[in-house]
Amino acid sequence: MTHRYPRLVGQFFVVGSLALAAVACTESNDETPAPENDYYPVAVGNYRTYAVTDSLWRDNVLTVQQFQFRERVAATFTDASGQTAYNVIRSRRATATDAWQDDSTLVLLPTDRTLQQIRNNRRTVELVFPTRIGYSWNRDAYNALDTVTAQNREYQQVGEAYTVNGRTYERTVTTTDTELNTATGTTLDDGLYNVAKYRQVYAQGVGPIARIRRRFVYCGTGNCVPSKNYVYRGQVRRETLLELGQL
Repeated sequence: MTHRYPRLVGQFFVVGSLALAAVACTESNDETPAPENDYYPVAVGNYRTYAVTDSLWRDNVLTVQQFQFRERVAATFTDASGQTAYNVIRSRRATATDAWQDDSTLVLLPTDRTLQQIRNNRRTVELVFPTRIGYSWNRDAYNALDTVTAQNREYQQVGEAYTVNGRTYERTVTTTDTELNTATGTTLDDGLYNVAKYRQVYAQGVGPIARIRRRFVYCGTGNCVPSKNYVYRGQVRRETLLELGQL
């Protein structure tokens, strides 16, 4: 059953971790064992390599690309609030024998209560602790897409095993997103004209092991009859962990 906490969002926006601490104190029955921030361990020199499959549709014509991403924790710094932040460099290569080429950067801000990420100047709340099945929160509490009351990310699974690339991780959490049209406040995933889904899986002691984003548009004009057999525009990107280590 989904638990929704509309008051948390407003408090989260104003005082952040204090509100989350209050929720943690009042709802401790469903908590999973500490340390929960170990679902995304971060240390300078750590890296994770992902196999990426990009499936693109244009006028119902499918093209597929495969390549690899590497996310490397390059350095730490202190942000404006005095919090320790980690600079992550994302690199890309076509095959395992090619040289890495830096692609982009992001920033991770881990605390006992949240894991936040800054990417493309957009700050999002990736994880909230403690983890609880069905618990939802405002992913965009700290960026311009915030609607104050939105709860657009939730825990779908907590503490379950997950297998990817032939390896089973015994304890994971899975988050799912509700993608909204920021102009209208309505969901982009209406199940008829549009599909918009994003799922992330984190393994304890490892970090992100899978990311799957699906976005389909079935009609190019307002007067068409949508059909799942015809994709006007679409993309499915799957990122799955290949290896991790220390550089």
